[in-house]
Parts: sequence; C-alpha cells; structure tokens
Amino acid sequence: MAALHLVPGTATTPADERPTSRPRGRSPGVTLRELGPDETDVLDTVFAGLSDHSRYLRFHGATPRLRGAVRRTLAAVDGRRHIAVAAVGPDGEPIGIARLIGLGLREAELAIEVVDAWQGRGIGRRLLAAVAVLGREQGYSRLVADVLTVNTGMRVLLASVLPILTVETDGHETTLTADLRAGTPAFVAA
Repeated sequence: MAALHLVPGTATTPADERPTSRPRGRSPGVTLRELGPDETDVLDTVFAGLSDHSRYLRFHGATPRLRGAVRRTLAAVDGRRHIAVAAVGPDGEPIGIARLIGLGLREAELAIEVVDAWQGRGIGRRLLAAVAVLGREQGYSRLVADVLTVNTGMRVLLASVLPILTVETDGHETTLTADLRAGTPAFVAA
C-alpha cells in the first residue's frame, strides 16, 4: 500500500518521511502537513475562519474564542498520542485541521474543522483520510467522534471514509465509532 504524502512541517516525524502532497479533487493548490507542538498560529487562523454556526457544530456550544485549557489542549500535539494534520490553501493560509487524541491503547477521538470559505471542497475528506493513516501508524484501531446529532455533514463524511461500527445517539449528541483498520481509501494513497 502506498504511503500518505504530507508536506514537510514541524511535526515530530522526520521531514524525509513526509513528502509533498499533490492537489486533488476540488481543492487545487491545497497541501496537507502534520502539525507540531504549540502551532497556535495555525489553530488561531482556522478558528478565526469558522462562522458562529461552524464553531457551534465543532465545539458543541457557543465558542466566540479559544481560551485557556482548551487552547493549550489543542496545541499540545506530540505526533503519537495527539496527532494533527493541517490543510493549507494555495496562499499559504491554514484552512483546516483534523486531529486524533488517544483515549486508550487502541482508540482515539476524532475532531475536524474546515474554515467556512473552504467547506464543501473535499478538504474535510482529505484531512480525515490523512489523520486516519497517521493514527493507524500509531497503532490506533478505532476512531470515536462525538458530533451534534444535527451535524449531518460530519456524520456523512466519517461514514464515507471509514466503516462505522456503532452509532449511539443520546439527546443532541451522537457518538460514532469507526474502524480504522479497514484500509486507506484510494483517494489518499499516492
């Protein structure tokens, strides 16, 4: 199976193991790269590009700004227990982030955000596929995503990339568990 191609960044993976990505689909000029620790500028840029509605869907409530512990947690990327991949637009601006945070030995929580101006162009799909490959390399076998039940887009996205093992709805929140061992979708492999 071919390796995932990411743009060299500051993450803990050696640069020679992170070759350049080629634009695909409806997102020409967009590249992906692993995030390293404390890249708060990327976090801040992506967060600023989210509408109030997108922030509500991502953070499950009104979130006008990232503060304190949440911001520190999102910046604490280590490439093993906390893996993050950023999408960067043709102008060099970050436009999305996907992350996995380990919940245990084999399970990791998934979160994705794509700035509003780039939604619907396949960025979320590419981010999800990329972070799934990296998660599998770190030994994770299942992804867990807690999404608002009204967030149909995220539920459909996850199911279109990875096989869903369970769906549990409790009020306004749905927890999806996906099989990470199912193989890499063809659109990610180079």
